[in-house]
Amino acid sequence: MISRFKQYVFSGVKSYHKDETNRRIIVVNLFAAVGMSITFLLGTRAFIDAEYSLSTTLYIASVAFAASQQLQIRFSSATARTWSITLLISCLMVLTLLLIITGGKDNTGPLWIYLVPPVTMFFAGFVRGLLALIAFTITCAIFLFGFNDAAFSANYTYAFKTRLLYSFLTVSFLSAFYEFSRQKSYDTALYLSEQFERQAKHDHLTNLLNRRGAQQCLDREYARMLRSKRAFSVAIADVDRFKSINDTLGHEQGDEVLRQIAKIFSSRLRGQDILARWGGEEFMFIFADTRESDAAKALESIRELLSKAPLNIDGKKVHVTSSFGICEVSAGTDVSSAIRRADMALYFAKDNGRNRICASSSISPSPFSNSALSKV
Repeated sequence: MISRFKQYVFSGVKSYHKDETNRRIIVVNLFAAVGMSITFLLGTRAFIDAEYSLSTTLYIASVAFAASQQLQIRFSSATARTWSITLLISCLMVLTLLLIITGGKDNTGPLWIYLVPPVTMFFAGFVRGLLALIAFTITCAIFLFGFNDAAFSANYTYAFKTRLLYSFLTVSFLSAFYEFSRQKSYDTALYLSEQFERQAKHDHLTNLLNRRGAQQCLDREYARMLRSKRAFSVAIADVDRFKSINDTLGHEQGDEVLRQIAKIFSSRLRGQDILARWGGEEFMFIFADTRESDAAKALESIRELLSKAPLNIDGKKVHVTSSFGICEVSAGTDVSSAIRRADMALYFAKDNGRNRICASSSISPSPFSNSALSKV
């Protein structure tokens, strides 16, 4: 029994939905279950008491509550969830209005009006909820004061009508204020969460992805490669003689060198390619859907641009070069192995003169075969 109830409550919840969306789905399920049960029981009692018009209204409301829950389950989309919430709120408002007109059981029908503001505000949000409540308030006022008592099955005094509307407006105001505050708090928390997430994945110096962010991109690209069977390439770049740059210019200027190099590297990449600061003076390139030879051509353009254009560091022209190691990632090569092979190719390039590109596939059998090194 408990497991079936739990299954009902969490039906429609998806891992790829936002937390706010899943929370609304759960609450819709719960509210629909409560609304369906209460209206069905009250409808049955009214039927036993031979109040057939009231029982029919309550039975219809029970069916509408059930339909609102099923709508968001069977059609798992944002549009379906919107229609589900609209149906649920409309059902509640129409039912409440009918209870006001008919009086319900012993003229207690108007008491259900206080359910409308919190439910409407929670499901519809501040703006749409406020508009819905304004329309509902105007409708209630028209029925209460625009028609004579003969139009009602129940008789209400003028004082009761005015106090009913005043108290309803008070509850509506408090519900709107609470929903506005809740949404502001949620938006602030979401913004801070996104900022913390960004800081966790990005390097504060260059604004590129950091090692953690790059690793997530590598895992995602590797999964895509396994599905499409189309290889991609990774490359590691290391700034040549960066320690001497730091020793000569100072660490602040060394940081500026890294920032400018990051901009140069980024300027020649495609939109689908990824650049990250791998650590220290090392950068990682992820060339999506690109073979090793094509990645080498792209890096050659970057290497040439960096080596020929001096950097302007605090008014001084500084010539900087970088060495690159590349490895192609295919179904037979996992990401960790590809990174190690790219790192080996990088050190081979540095050991053989720096300012050059070395492909990992070219250093196994013969280091100098197939144009293993691209020299300036």
